Amino acid sequence: MNGCPANYSRLGAQVCLLAAALACLAAGQASAAPTAQPTPTVVSGAISDAAKPTARPSFASIPAAPSDVRPFTAWRTSIADVRRVGDQTAAQAASEPWTLNDTQGFVDHALAEAAPPPPMTTPAQGDTDAFVREMIRRATPPPRAH
Repeated sequence: MNGCPANYSRLGAQVCLLAAALACLAAGQASAAPTAQPTPTVVSGAISDAAKPTARPSFASIPAAPSDVRPFTAWRTSIADVRRVGDQTAAQAASEPWTLNDTQGFVDHALAEAAPPPPMTTPAQGDTDAFVREMIRRATPPPRAH
């Protein structure tokens, strides 16, 4: 590695961790209401906590693969079964007779059975005038009570 040795040393990692913690703290304080500055004991305590050695996980701590998961061969078999059932369904549908033919005959039969609508009639002029007078009478508000 041609990088700076401080980047890969334990002390460099701790300094980066401390810088990240201080950046998060500063970002949190910037968004919150202004508060009093932390006391020097709090800052020194945070620095001393960051300087303590900590246990890091190793590759041996990676858990074993779960045993209740379907293996890849079972997935392959399941996919093949789904495709086979789909092909069977398509073949069954293709073997059935097509029942949606002669649509024009269906339309003609339905129109022959349907009852025609009643003929349109125009009302006599006297009926219309009486209807208008009745509607005006009903729309007139009642006289006001004194």
